[in-house]
Amino acid sequence: MAESFIVGDAGGTCTQWRVVNGENIKQFETIGFNAYTHNVNDLKASVSRTFGKEIEKGIPTYFYSAGVDTDQQVEEVKKKLSEVFGNNIQIANDLLGAARSLCGKEAGNVCILGTGSNACYYDGQSVNRVSASLGYVLGDEGSGAYLAKKMLARVFRELFSQEIIDLFQKQFDLTSHEVIQRIYHQPKPNHFLASFATFIYDNRNHQEIHQLITQSFNDFFDAFFHSSEYHSLPFHFSGSIAYYFADILREVGNERGFLIRNIVQSPIAGLVLYHQNHG
Repeated sequence: MAESFIVGDAGGTCTQWRVVNGENIKQFETIGFNAYTHNVNDLKASVSRTFGKEIEKGIPTYFYSAGVDTDQQVEEVKKKLSEVFGNNIQIANDLLGAARSLCGKEAGNVCILGTGSNACYYDGQSVNRVSASLGYVLGDEGSGAYLAKKMLARVFRELFSQEIIDLFQKQFDLTSHEVIQRIYHQPKPNHFLASFATFIYDNRNHQEIHQLITQSFNDFFDAFFHSSEYHSLPFHFSGSIAYYFADILREVGNERGFLIRNIVQSPIAGLVLYHQNHG
């Protein structure tokens, strides 16, 4: 059983950290990170500001991040973060982190539904991608950014009822031009899109919004699990969208004959337990 270690789980919006020393566990939150869309130097600086004094260089550190898909990305992130944590650091994709947190050593389908989306088959040791995520422009079905894209299109094309459009404009007072300018000319457009998820959640019981959410989750399953190879295995979900829309997600999964098991907002607690037990 590991006595002291640090574990971090990074998503597009924030990074959750736990500094574990025996039974003493301290928790911290820094800026989010995705290897495709963020600068690792910004994350390094955020870590130093937030809990740099708590870091004992050289103890095992496990960092799971969105977008860490290639050996080159792993080495780039490791090189920078080792300046803060020391060389005893392991970098892995957030899918492996979610899998270890949710499944431990058991096999299952592991899915992330947050700012973006991703999914894999986990055999109890390693992950096997079932489909490419493709990011918020080409993919990320079912995610916060995806839900917002679908909603905004319906608002500005007047495909929603006037009631929904009025609710939207009362809260945001936005034109399509302003939204397009924000998406194309300012940083982190996927975060901007995902910020509308709160409005979708608050109005989820409205029939039109409920239908949009349902369709988006069906799009997720269609995109990532179009093959029936793993359909008999349980499905596990991590991420804020999966967590807050869990009732609708379970409805969609059940209608497709899928066994939806664990749904958590963040995998960090399960990752602490995993590394306490397995190093």
